[in-house]
Amino acid sequence: MDEQRRVLARRFAALAGLGAVGAMMLTACSGGQSDDELIDMSILMNDGTYTGQSNADEQGAVGTVTITVAGGRITEASYETVESDGTVKDENYGKDGSGQVANQDYYRRAQAAVASYEQYSAKLVEVQDPTAVDTVSGATVAHSQFLQASLRAVYQAQGVADDGRADTVAMPGLGLEDEDY
Repeated sequence: MDEQRRVLARRFAALAGLGAVGAMMLTACSGGQSDDELIDMSILMNDGTYTGQSNADEQGAVGTVTITVAGGRITEASYETVESDGTVKDENYGKDGSGQVANQDYYRRAQAAVASYEQYSAKLVEVQDPTAVDTVSGATVAHSQFLQASLRAVYQAQGVADDGRADTVAMPGLGLEDEDY
């Protein structure tokens, strides 16, 4: 019985050692960056004007971020979202086809999203990193589209290929019912 325990103990020690070596190799190969990082802001941005677009949301709307880089820093940023029919989401977003507010709650939520566009743009200029721009309450879809679009604009400014990392940003649903339209 003691011989079996010694054999099992040696096998366990050998497996534990292999596991430790494997973990060290994975850490060494990662280069210090985890795969889930969306952007490396240590890469310098080239001066110029760059535009990135988001994926379409469940309604077909697409967000667009335009940044101006001067001296390697974002000096200006603008964000807008265009509905699937090409209409810019502005003060009329959330109104019905006749230009009236048919559903006050829906209109309020729609306008909260529109108001967030300027906040997101200003915050990007302030913090210089799309991933450091916090979500504005009531504007989570707008934030996801902003993040995707701004990542793509910064990738362009850095001369980095869009390798699909922006696509990993989750696009939440709008949570709207048919009566909202």
